[in-house]
Amino acid sequence: MTGTNAAQRKTVHEFKYPNEEESAAQQKYYREAKRFIKAHHEHKHQTGWLSQHAQTLFAKAQQETGPRRVRLNNNARSLKDYEQHFSKQQLTVLNDVTLTLQIHGVKIKVTPDLHVTEKGQEKIIKLDFTAAAPDKIQSRIIAQVMYEAANANGSNIPGNAVLYLDLARGNTHRGARAGSRMNNEIEAACATITAIWNTISE
Repeated sequence: MTGTNAAQRKTVHEFKYPNEEESAAQQKYYREAKRFIKAHHEHKHQTGWLSQHAQTLFAKAQQETGPRRVRLNNNARSLKDYEQHFSKQQLTVLNDVTLTLQIHGVKIKVTPDLHVTEKGQEKIIKLDFTAAAPDKIQSRIIAQVMYEAANANGSNIPGNAVLYLDLARGNTHRGARAGSRMNNEIEAACATITAIWNTISE
């Protein structure tokens, strides 16, 4: 949605002909951080619990080299970021959900990192683990797609309960809403994907 025509075609090509090993590695990159953050809320751990696990990951990283060391350090950093900015939220963890959204023939799979209730309100949360600040437009796109997918699957979650958390800076991005211009732009992007899909070759 935010790229040039060439960049859009490249993105569609990567989805049509994915590198399965690379894709699986990306999905699992922050697996330790996700697991400990979820456990922190599930078991109502005290302040400091996440930092303890961060220190363990930092220590493990020192025993590794190359990409594995970088990955473990990034997971450790993310745990410290989350503890500093978000760990005091009183969240009740619900079952993981995988949502699907169909727009103009494009099937979008949405997997929130956290599915919780807070003060009785159901919420779905995406965690941004990167050290660099997330792109504001990208954050809005992700939040809107999560919102549309949740409601398409019967959850009726309001826009202010769809959260995109920037862990490194402690920022919470909201903004999804029904009938928004962003949703119109998402629909247009899906129509474009459908239009060019059959023109993409290996």
